[in-house]
Amino acid sequence: MYKLRYFPVWLGIGWLLTGAVVALSLLPGVPAVGPSDKLNHLLAYAVLMTWFGGIYARRLHLAIAVRLIILGLLLEGLQALSGQRQMEALDALANAIGVVLAWIVARDRLNTVLLWCEARLAWRTP
Repeated sequence: MYKLRYFPVWLGIGWLLTGAVVALSLLPGVPAVGPSDKLNHLLAYAVLMTWFGGIYARRLHLAIAVRLIILGLLLEGLQALSGQRQMEALDALANAIGVVLAWIVARDRLNTVLLWCEARLAWRTP
């Protein structure tokens, strides 16, 4: 695995994305965007898995996937406890499917995309 020069930046972006997913999952009255709520869930968790899979070594991808699936289940449970949102098993399933699909993609040199970005950033800086 190549070392990412801007790892803290990429990690920070990943945590901001995670925070956005948590906020959108727990805030009351967040409207569904697009044609399908389940597709939104799948895409959100696919983005998280793809992002973290791109910045961490391949040997950590399974641990990341498991933690993201647990996050999805935990957030669904918290929605049920909030009294303002509903827990939906199909949402948790969509989250897990998004993680698994992205895990498959992340196995294939995803970190090279960030390496490419870093090379372009380094080229532009004096």
